[in-house]
Amino acid sequence: MVHKVINMKCLVFILVLFAPSVWSQQAWLMTYGTAERIEEQFGHNAIWIRDAARGIDQVYNFGFFDFDKPGFYKEYLFGEMVYFALARSPEDELSYYRWRDRGVRAQLLNLTPVQIRRLTDWLEAGVQPETRDFRYDYYFNNCSNRVRDGLDHALDGLLGAHSKTRPAGHNFRQHTRRLIEDDPLFYLGIQAGLGRMADRPRTLWEEMFLPEVVAETVAGLSITTADGLREPLVIEDRMLYQSTRVEPPAKPHFPALGMIALAAFSMMLIVLPRLVFQHRILRLFGARAWILFAAVAGAVLLFLWLATAHEAAWRNENLLLLNPALLLLWRFGNGPIERLAALLVAAGLVSAVLLKLLPGAQWNYDLMLWLVPAQVALLWVWYRQTRQSTRKAEGGLSQNR
Repeated sequence: MVHKVINMKCLVFILVLFAPSVWSQQAWLMTYGTAERIEEQFGHNAIWIRDAARGIDQVYNFGFFDFDKPGFYKEYLFGEMVYFALARSPEDELSYYRWRDRGVRAQLLNLTPVQIRRLTDWLEAGVQPETRDFRYDYYFNNCSNRVRDGLDHALDGLLGAHSKTRPAGHNFRQHTRRLIEDDPLFYLGIQAGLGRMADRPRTLWEEMFLPEVVAETVAGLSITTADGLREPLVIEDRMLYQSTRVEPPAKPHFPALGMIALAAFSMMLIVLPRLVFQHRILRLFGARAWILFAAVAGAVLLFLWLATAHEAAWRNENLLLLNPALLLLWRFGNGPIERLAALLVAAGLVSAVLLKLLPGAQWNYDLMLWLVPAQVALLWVWYRQTRQSTRKAEGGLSQNR
């Protein structure tokens, strides 16, 4: 670890050495690449302020949280997680991201001393003990949103004026899918949990929930100087550390083969035991395992919608595919409750398909490719099992007569 810190100190020295000498005050936008941990898969950013006159040489970072905080996991579950901001030395900041093998991009901003002071005051106010905590939201109030807001404040609203009327390149779901697609379990969980909100068209301003979008937007922005000249906002753009990781794709890929494989496995799990075994418990083992999985998953989606502040999970059409009413089929009986449950599950599947014909439908084609065939297989097993039970009951009644 020591040699990595030393190397990063050299990088910091080089960055300062080759910065334009006329800048006694400097504001750098720092953008960090992705990594394999869940909290690292969307990248990160911060702002580095160097102001010799005020004795400031710190990186302001809004991405801290405490796993050991009492009630942390409850807050996370109910969508009330609290992040906090810190200012720390460039050496500590940059050595950490290099240690995590995350790319480090530094952009020197073409700000006037007044703008840098305004930005610094805003950042200083945000790291004070009494004001550093903030209610975290994945898309609307994360670390990148905070950096975006600070830059917009320093630029007198120029960043907002430039981006609030421009369409985003991708919506929230598309960005989320492309950044997590190399983690299949995480992909399935997040894709199942995201509701219709994630599919709405967004503006470039909203798209800056991602650090890489902030960096690219700032890189393409121009400002008007006091002399009336147009100059780029970014006057230096450097990669301080190039990660060895593979860069995330520019757009999401449709996981057709993976979903078809999941559908085939699920259908075999549900149907094959009924075709192979004679004992009722063994014949229904796979179907009941699927019921337990799907019903619990649906209950979690319903909980996230109705009982938490996770706005991204509200109005989730995946409940039509993972219906908690499946649990009522557990007995595989032919009573009115089972028939009603089967009707609700079938109606949900049909509704999930028909909704795709309407504007504003949720994008869940990947999950549909998996779950619709699996649920149809379950309904088939339920129908065949109840038909068989009915025939046996009728045969016994005839013999009694």
